[in-house]
Amino acid sequence: MHDGARTGREFQLAPEPSSVRLARAAVQEFLTAEGLGDRAYDGALAVSEVVTNAVIHGRVPLVLRLLITADGVRIEVGDGSPVSPAFSMIDPTAVTGRGLMLVSAVADRWGVEPEEHGKTVWFAFDHLHPTAAEAEETDRLLASWADGLEMDPAREQVRVVLTDVDTALLAESEAHAEGLLRELTLVAPESPHFGKAQDIMAAAAPLDALRLDVRHQVAIARHEGRATLDVQLTVRREDAEQVRDFMHALDEADRLSRLGELLLVATSPATSWFRTTFLTRVLDQLRS
Repeated sequence: MHDGARTGREFQLAPEPSSVRLARAAVQEFLTAEGLGDRAYDGALAVSEVVTNAVIHGRVPLVLRLLITADGVRIEVGDGSPVSPAFSMIDPTAVTGRGLMLVSAVADRWGVEPEEHGKTVWFAFDHLHPTAAEAEETDRLLASWADGLEMDPAREQVRVVLTDVDTALLAESEAHAEGLLRELTLVAPESPHFGKAQDIMAAAAPLDALRLDVRHQVAIARHEGRATLDVQLTVRREDAEQVRDFMHALDEADRLSRLGELLLVATSPATSWFRTTFLTRVLDQLRS
């Protein structure tokens, strides 16, 4: 356990998928109780990734520790395997570590610590408590500004729910999209398509965190043997343009594949149709 931390709660986890749901609920409740409710969704995403990996690749005993530190909170997942995490569960041939990218994106800090009989994967959320004077000044400023503030509709967070999505097709679509984007990094500067490759990667980059969330949900569904899943995403309404640009960028990457400029074959008609339909459903909800 982290020096100087005290345990809020500790759970012994079974090596089964239901432990992921238990961990998500426990972390959300814990963060809310510790005044970090605005980070509850981030915590749920991170712990889902870490516990999923421990259930699939780790060894018993599995333990979830929720710790209170001087800076905020720290969540630890320990298991009996000394092997460092490998989070990619959509495509076994893909580069590993994308789950750690998700943890890194949503948490303030994270790490992996070897233990005598296994390892601990941890992540933390900092909680800086304002002084009474700072809190009073913040309240005063907010009160003075309140009359002039209006919610920008474009900044609204939209909960996108896509029901009955085919798990295998979504996994294939994501794996192929990732392969296309990896191939684009290999396009040489002297290639006539280098500029186009850079444009496509730039269009895809803003949606990296969103796609990590999608891949995480697919990984859980596949591990549980579900043929379909309900994809749930939190997206800013203003990101509709980025989703549209991403869809067009993948179409352009497919075009380069068909021209023989990329080693990866172009998306199959079925996968291409599915990808377009999936992203169009996301766009429709963002624009509604």
